[in-house]
Amino acid sequence: MLTYVLVIVAVAAMLYLSFRVLGGGAPVALDDYRTVLRRLHEFTVARAAELTEALRIAAATPRPAGARSEADLLVAAASAARKKLSGYQEQLGRVEPDAEGDERDLLESARSLLSAAIEDLGWACRMLEAGNHGDNPGVQRAVAELRAAAAECLEAAARLLPVEAEAPASR
Repeated sequence: MLTYVLVIVAVAAMLYLSFRVLGGGAPVALDDYRTVLRRLHEFTVARAAELTEALRIAAATPRPAGARSEADLLVAAASAARKKLSGYQEQLGRVEPDAEGDERDLLESARSLLSAAIEDLGWACRMLEAGNHGDNPGVQRAVAELRAAAAECLEAAARLLPVEAEAPASR
């Protein structure tokens, strides 16, 4: 019995140390944390725009029988976006602000909203990857609702993330 306890403790310690060594939860300076959140917000907005454009093209193009259709391009766009979104979610989990108090709370709120938006878009991508979006009104409504929820979260996160000050132009 003691052997099992020691093995479990050793495995737990190794997992914790691996997590710390690989950068999980590493505290970063407040300005750097804001920058990370802003960039991930920009990237997520870009992925949402890509999905919107792919959906627009797929809806505007009839599906030819036997040929590579726009629906196939929608599936490919959703798959590529989902992979990028998964990376963004992973990056969010790897950083922690080196701050306390109200500023930390504000940034953690922005982080939570950004995480929710990424999650919603990820689920929309998964539904689009199934390839039956054009034929299933239920999937169409679900994707529209997920994208709308993600857009609301992105708007709310943008209000919490102040815009970076422009660097003065050098002459």
